[in-house]
Amino acid sequence: MKAVGIVAEYNPFHNGHKYHLEQALEKSEADVCVSVISGDFTQRGEPALLDKWTRAEMAVRNGVNLVVEMPAVFACSNAGYFARAGVEILEALGVDNIAFGSESGNEEELAEIAREIERNAGFLEESVKKSVKEGLSYPKARSRAIGTLLGKEAEEIIESPNNILAIEYIRNMKKARPLVIKRLGAGYHETKACEGPASATAVRKLLAEQGDISRLVPSITREILEKRSGNFADNEMLTPLIIQKVLSSSSEELSEIFGCEEGLGNIMKARVRFWKNYEDIIRDLKSKRYTRTRVARVLVHTLLGIKRVDVLSASNYIRILAFDERGSSYLKQVKKSGNCHLPIITNINRDAPAFPETAPALQKDILASDIYNLACGRDLYMDSEYVKKPSAVKTCP
Repeated sequence: MKAVGIVAEYNPFHNGHKYHLEQALEKSEADVCVSVISGDFTQRGEPALLDKWTRAEMAVRNGVNLVVEMPAVFACSNAGYFARAGVEILEALGVDNIAFGSESGNEEELAEIAREIERNAGFLEESVKKSVKEGLSYPKARSRAIGTLLGKEAEEIIESPNNILAIEYIRNMKKARPLVIKRLGAGYHETKACEGPASATAVRKLLAEQGDISRLVPSITREILEKRSGNFADNEMLTPLIIQKVLSSSSEELSEIFGCEEGLGNIMKARVRFWKNYEDIIRDLKSKRYTRTRVARVLVHTLLGIKRVDVLSASNYIRILAFDERGSSYLKQVKKSGNCHLPIITNINRDAPAFPETAPALQKDILASDIYNLACGRDLYMDSEYVKKPSAVKTCP
């Protein structure tokens, strides 16, 4: 069977995702779609609206055949780590194409920028460091450096979130072929529902306001969201846990957290007693250098105790979350081929001991699930990683 891969979050699965999935299958002429999704915490450093198991089942019921998890140490990181981990998982699973959305939609243009970034990595690194020292945020410093190297048009392209990820996907592909699908409708950060597919951000905002999302999501998504209405996770749930973690950690310990450099740990210790809510925390830590998203990631890393060394030394692996009959057949094909170089974990109790190299990163996934469940008031045993099993979803032919 021929497979196409997608790296996503499905937070939640909306009409834009449905369009992307349909285009990916049609343009690749694949028999199977495999998706890698973030776990209970997203790349933006926020708790996902719904837990990973529910989002994985939602994706399969909407047409994805196999859904696997990206380890939290990579999923809650910047575009480089996120894309590299996702591509490695999909290529290990033998996909022929990796499909991704892009505001540009121009594969050649994105590929050329990716090549130039690779060729001029040293120059870009030094340029970014210099601009960050001058007070620019990392994203602004990087786009400025690329603009200096490749011109204003390239600088504008790199400022769009999905273009940034698209370029990182292309940079990291070794076997699979890129399949660029032009993004329709709202932008990644757009909070308003407009003509065409709305962003996941807009859908979540509308849900928080108890608005009507029926035209923005497939009927299956709406059905699942209606069942879970009033039980969605949000940033505010993390506030007491973040405060407790900062209070119980030393400045030195906080300084070792991934992304927590330049005295941010000291600021956290100095300000923690003034925090009343999540926005207080963001306001205290956000600066020209530290964007809101970077601060949010640092907070998740702090909660999970993810240090720089944890990310740099982590071993990637494939965690099965949900599948339909076709996805199950494809997974059997992958295992039988013997070509998958990453550990495949279906049952954590049975499979994990055979792959001790995955233990450090896997423990962070287990902790992420426990903290998510604790924050959401979910059962710490019944909803734990040791009890939950992948969903075998029966779909209509």
